[in-house]
Amino acid sequence: MKKHPHLRLNQPAVISEIVDGEAIVVNLDSGAYYSMRDSAGVIWAALLHGNDAQAIGTLLSEVYGMSAETVAGEVDTFLDQLLAEQLVVPAVNPPEALPPLLIDLPPDETFTSPLLEKYTDMADLLLLDPIHEVDAETGWPQPAPKRP
Repeated sequence: MKKHPHLRLNQPAVISEIVDGEAIVVNLDSGAYYSMRDSAGVIWAALLHGNDAQAIGTLLSEVYGMSAETVAGEVDTFLDQLLAEQLVVPAVNPPEALPPLLIDLPPDETFTSPLLEKYTDMADLLLLDPIHEVDAETGWPQPAPKRP
């Protein structure tokens, strides 16, 4: 397992919500949005909870009944993707003692490699800044005309 530092959400540029086990994440700087389901959603929830890569590997091994070594490479690869997409950044200080994170999966849930699904189809709309980039005559969501 690589030595990943503690990671945190790249706020204020990134916002997220977990709905029915699926993490929905929006990068407001790039306009891309992401879906993380199954093991990816578990990893995201664990990151938001303050866990490092080793603790996430242990959590996945417990949740899916696999050895930590089996999932370690998957966790590292997925964390590399999250860092590359600038969804998370290294945390300055690791969190203090963490309460346990309980993940409740359906009993037939099997481990699949974490998948980061990226969507850019709404990037132009998400990048509109309705406070600063509107033309007073046409209103929102029209971008303001280019200034010389």
